[in-house]
Amino acid sequence: DTIKTRLQSPSGFAASGGFNGVYRGLGAAAAGSVPGAALFFSAYEGTKHRLGAESVWAQVAAACVGELFACSVRVPVEVVKQQQQAGQVDRRMLKGAGEILKQSGVGGF
Repeated sequence: DTIKTRLQSPSGFAASGGFNGVYRGLGAAAAGSVPGAALFFSAYEGTKHRLGAESVWAQVAAACVGELFACSVRVPVEVVKQQQQAGQVDRRMLKGAGEILKQSGVGGF
């Protein structure tokens, strides 16, 4: 994933770090994984039980709601991870997120 991100980087593969630090961004990915899954399953189960657990359409709607909640965590974390992999922000997750917020505002996520 890091190599792909660096190949797609506007500054180029070598300028983004080449093969150095291929595990950069791993902390951000790990930090977003558990909260994202927790939000998904909490929203999914809650919605499914409110709409009727036996109904296929209730399960479909619950999955959509679960993904909506999970993406509220997953997408910003993925943005931080990709920018860390490309060497565009600090390696530390919160510091990198702060840099993105300062440069692009909330829309940067």
